[in-house]
Formats: sequence, structure tokens, C-alpha cells
Amino acid sequence: MNSNTAAILTSTGNKPAEITGQDTANTEEVIDLAQYWRTILRHKWGIFSITIVCLIIGTLLALSATPIYRASSTILADPNQPSANNQNQYVNTALVFLFYETQQEIIRSRSVAESVVDKLDLINKFKAEQKEAPEASGLMPALKTWVASIAGGSDTEKANQDKEISDDQLRINIAEGLQAKLDVNVGKKSQIINISYQSPNAQEATDIVNAVASAYIEFGLTSRLGEIKKTVGWLSEQLSQLKTRLQASETKLQDYRQREGMVDTAQQQRSANTQLQVLNSELIRAQTHKSELGTRYRQIKNLKNQANSENTQSAVLNSKTIQDMVREESRLSRKVEELLDRYGEKHPKMIAARSDLRSAENNLQREVNKINDGIEKEYSSAVTQVSNIHALINKHKQELGSLQGANFILSSLERDVENNRRIYESFLSRLMEADVSGQYDASNVRIIDTATVPSAPFKPNKKLMIAISIVLGMFLGVLLAFLREALDNTFKTSDTIEERLGLPFLGLTQMVKSGKNETPPEQQFLSNSRSPFAESINSIRTSLLFSNIDNPPQVILVTSATGSEGKSTLAINLAASLSQMDKTLLLEVDLRKPSLSRNLDTQKSLGLCDLLAGQAKASDVISLMGNDDTKLHIMNCGTLPPNPLELLSSNRFAEVLASLKDHYRYIVMDGPPTLPVSDATVLGHLSDATILTVKAEGTSIKVAQEARSQLQKLGVKVTGAVLSQAEPQRMSYYGDHYYTGDYYGHDNDKKNSNKETNNEAPRGATA
Repeated sequence: MNSNTAAILTSTGNKPAEITGQDTANTEEVIDLAQYWRTILRHKWGIFSITIVCLIIGTLLALSATPIYRASSTILADPNQPSANNQNQYVNTALVFLFYETQQEIIRSRSVAESVVDKLDLINKFKAEQKEAPEASGLMPALKTWVASIAGGSDTEKANQDKEISDDQLRINIAEGLQAKLDVNVGKKSQIINISYQSPNAQEATDIVNAVASAYIEFGLTSRLGEIKKTVGWLSEQLSQLKTRLQASETKLQDYRQREGMVDTAQQQRSANTQLQVLNSELIRAQTHKSELGTRYRQIKNLKNQANSENTQSAVLNSKTIQDMVREESRLSRKVEELLDRYGEKHPKMIAARSDLRSAENNLQREVNKINDGIEKEYSSAVTQVSNIHALINKHKQELGSLQGANFILSSLERDVENNRRIYESFLSRLMEADVSGQYDASNVRIIDTATVPSAPFKPNKKLMIAISIVLGMFLGVLLAFLREALDNTFKTSDTIEERLGLPFLGLTQMVKSGKNETPPEQQFLSNSRSPFAESINSIRTSLLFSNIDNPPQVILVTSATGSEGKSTLAINLAASLSQMDKTLLLEVDLRKPSLSRNLDTQKSLGLCDLLAGQAKASDVISLMGNDDTKLHIMNCGTLPPNPLELLSSNRFAEVLASLKDHYRYIVMDGPPTLPVSDATVLGHLSDATILTVKAEGTSIKVAQEARSQLQKLGVKVTGAVLSQAEPQRMSYYGDHYYTGDYYGHDNDKKNSNKETNNEAPRGATA
């Protein structure tokens, strides 16, 4: 069993179930990248053509594009505003980002752009270029066209309106055009700002960038100094009003003091507080002294009733006089005792000594009494002093309270004066600082790199444009290729036939050349039975015979869905191939548009219709191809009948066909297409095998499915399908297995064949 037999078995469902399931799983899980590559190869010439077109367009655009120059300048912007004082300024981090975004908008503002217009005198340059060189390149010609487009109307009206437009409006228009081409980039983590401008004129781009940087710095200085001047003016006005208010409050206070005879309330308050503090201190000392004297006084009271106890109190004992008198009394007492022991009571010395002792005791007692009386008097005086101090304190508090009530208005006036003086001094300080800052003209923006005239254009990048055009062309080509592939609903491979039609694939016929010196496709097998085309026909023959091994088909109908699909070519060559095995008849049953007599030299003018009509015998309508030994016989249509369907459905045709089956081993009927007429369904019931021919990359899948369904609905069993006019080279793009020697025939035979297949030639004529 050859490869064609295996294909038949596979298509008829004899493939093991587990293998089929495995292939299905692999198909669902694996993305076939090779299939995408083969799709690209199938449409390589279309992709190449689109790429060449895009390359030409890109090259023309690159060569015709106007060179654009870009000039750039770098400036440093510090968020801290310069100040005349040396105080450190603190700027919030969030405000820093807002600062640079604000500066970017300021640089791109119309105010800065108009300042640049004035600096470079662009209005007069624009007017001069209008008169002298309107076709020159640069900013001015572009602005001329742009200003004219704003005015509207015809070209003549635009030119007139250009002359009538005011300088102010022209200044605004030029500034807006400048803004559109200005590019400002702010550093994310630095204080650097890059300013760039693009123009067809290199010098113009450089001048504009430098003018923008200068105008931006001037704008910052003008804005800051203007704000300072406004602040100074406002502070001066407020300061004058505050001075007048302070003077009025001071005059009112002075008048009130003179009228009421009062001094400064603060001074009075300090004096009163000092006096109160002194009285409190004196009260504490008096109370302490009173406490000490009270202790002594109570001791004297307690010791008066005890004999000789008054001499034991501390005040008496601590007295220097009492101490001397006590020692004298002790001395005299010892002297009396000594004289008493020596002389007795009556001795004059004894009497004198006793008299001295009594005198000393009396003196001691008088001194003790004097000390006690002094303590009592001093205690009484201390009590009186404490009472007096208390009275003074109460009186002073009353006077202090009355003083506070009387000085309320004075205090209010003094507070007004103090507040007015404080506000006045604060505004005066701010005015002096603002005045000094107004004379400090330092800027927080500095130019680091000025713009220089660019030596080469910034764009267009011709190499990049050409490269992009190539890439774009390839992308569009591939995109259109896949789109075309997705929209192409024709048969291309045998797998498509089996998947979309559900019919066994019997084989294919190759595309051959057509020309004056070339063998027609219908005679390929007859002219060279060893050519690749003949081998493909033999493969179809083998597949057909093995479709029913036990009972090979005898009557074979070849049909197609529509016309021009190669069914007649297949029928002729298949009949020639079967004739190599046994006696074969090629019967033309397409009674509406016959083609055998045109494609083959049958040498018979009569045919099947004449035989059925009884106007000819079999020998009159059957032609023999070649010599007498050949086994291929041909019966063409003959005279065209008026009613082909009734003729093919008649019993006469069935009897003739049965008679022919007795004389021929194989009968190949070249039938009509299925969809236009219903003749093929009638012939299908009289045939042992029906072959449906579909044209490679020509027959619509939907049309072929409809033809198959129509045959099957009417009970015609379609044996299989043949892919006609296939190009092996194009089929190889759908898989390498479609282009092998074993598949199409032996390579050596193809090399030696004088009728080789030309894959790039146009398709040949078909039935």
C-alpha cells in the first residue's frame, strides 16, 4: 500500500483514535510559528512590492524635506529669591516642584514671546521678507502663510489683509507662532532649565533662543522689582497713616495727664507695689519680734508665783549686770559663812558682812524687777507696732485699689500709644528692608550656556526616515498578507479539502504551462506518461481504485461545483491513465458546454446525443486515440440536444451505459458542474464513483461545500475530491511535506521530463 492508499485510509477514518486525539491536543496547545513564516513566504512578492513603494515614498520625503536646525540654551534657576540681607531662606520641597513648573509656563508665555519679538524686531523683518523674499525659508515665510490663513478669503484678499493688519495683531501672531516652536525642559532632580527652538534658519533659531533666555531673566527682575515697588508704595502710605494715628494718641494721653495731674500709671504702680512690699516686710519683722517678746512675757507671768524663780529666766541670766551682781552676792555669802565660823554672830565684822550681803541681795532683786518690767513694756510696744503695721497695710491696699480705678482711662490711653508705636516701628522696619531690596537688582536666574549656531540640521534624519519607511512597508506588507490570508476562502492544500469538505483526498493535478509550443494540460498524460503531471494522475487513479478494493469502480463521474475548475482535464488524463490498465472509454456527458472535441482530435462529428437519438451507431460515435493497440476510446457529446437533463434521465441513456459497461472495463464520464445544473446528480446515481474537482486557490470553500451537500442530499455518494491546477512551489509554503518527490512523482523522472512544471507561469486553460 503506497502513500496514496494511506492518505485514503486516513481520510476515511481508519486512523487510530488515540493518535488523532494526540494530534488534536498538540494542535490546540502548540502555536505553529512555522505556519506564520510560510504565510509570509506565500506573499513575499506582495510584501516586497509594498516595502519598495514605502521605501520610495520615504526616500522622496527625506530628500524633499526642509532641513530644520535646533538651537539650545541652558539656564540655572534658583527657587530662593536674591535678597540684600544674609538671612537664609527656606523653601518647601513641594513648592520647589511648583516653582519649576511655573517657570516653564513663564518661559512659554506670550508675554515673553512678545518681548522676544520686540528685541529682535521681528515685525519689521516680517514685513521686509513679505516685500523682498516671500519664498525664503525660515520663521518669517511660515508666519506669512500662517497669518494669511488666519485672515481667510482668497489669495488676493489674504495679501491685501496682510498689508492692512495692525502691528499689534501682527505682534501677537508672530509671538504665538514662536510659542508653538519653543521647547522648554525642566530637570527632574536639578535646577537646570533647557530652552530650545527649531527653525529652517540656523541663525534665526540661535537668536530666538538667546532672546528668550534674556527676556525670561528680565521678566523675573521686572516682576520682582515691580512687586517691591508696589510694596514700598503701600508701606509708605500705611506708615504715614500710622504716624498720624500715633501722634494723635500721644497728644490725647498728654492732655489727659495734664488735666488730671497724674503721672505714668506704670510708675505709680511700681511705687505702690514697693511700699506694699516694705510694709509686708516690716510686718513680718514686727510679728517675729512680738513672738519672741511674748515668750519671755509668758515666762515672767508663770514664774512670779515661784520663790526666786524670776532669777532663772533667760533674760535675767543673760544680763551682764545680773551676772556681776550674782557673783558679788555669792562672794559676800561665802564671806559671811567664813566670819560666822570664825567670829560668831555678834562680831562686828559679822554684822558688817551681813549688812553688805543684804544690800547686794536687794540690788539684785531690783535689777531683776527692772529687767522684767522692761520685757513687759517691750512686749506691749511690739503688740502695738504690729497693730499699727496692719492698719497701714489695709490703708495702703485701699489706696492702691482706688489708684487702679482712677488710672483705668490713663492705662487705656497708654496702651493705645504703645500699640500704635509698635505697629509704626514694624512698618518702618519693613519699609526700610523693602527700600534696600528694591535697590538690589540681582537675579535668581543665570545663563549657563548661551545658544550657538548649529552646524548641522536637527531633522530630518534621512537615514532614520528611510529605515522607518522600510520597516513600515514590511509591516504593512505582512499585515496585508495576513489579512489577505484571513479573507482567502479557497482550497490550497489537501488538508483543507479533508477538513472543510469532509471528503477523502484522492490527489492533485499540477499547474502546467500554456502556450503555442507547450502541450495542453488535457494532453499531458497522452504526450508523456512519465511526467510529474502523469504521476499525479496515476496517484489519483490508485487512490480511486483503492477506495473500494473488493469492488473497484467501473463507471467514474468527474464533476465540479462550477465551471473552469479542471474537471475535463482531470477526466481526460484519468481516462488515459486507466487505459494503461484496461480498456477504457472517455464519455462526454456535459451536454451543455462540451469540450472534448475542442481539446482532443476525436475525428468524429457525431457523439452520445446522436447515439441516444438513434441517428448513429456506436461505431460512428466512438473514436480511438492513437493506434489500434491503444485501450482509450472517446465518445464526445455530438449534436447539442435541446433538453440535456431529460436525455440523461431517460431509459435509453441507462441502457446505452449498461451496454458500454459490458464492453469497457472503465468508463470515465466528463460530467457537467453540479451547482449550475442538476445533470450531475442524475449521472451520480448511474456511476460507481463520483469525483469532485476543486481548483487550487480558485474554488470557494463555501461553493464546494454547497456542491457536496447537493450531491449527498440527492443520494449521490461522493468518493473523494481532487485538487486541480495546484502549484507545488506555492503549496510548499503551506508545509514542506507538500513538496516532495514521493508526493508528486519521482524526481529523476521530473528532471528527465521534457514537460516540466513551471510554478511561476500563469494557470493553463481548463474545461
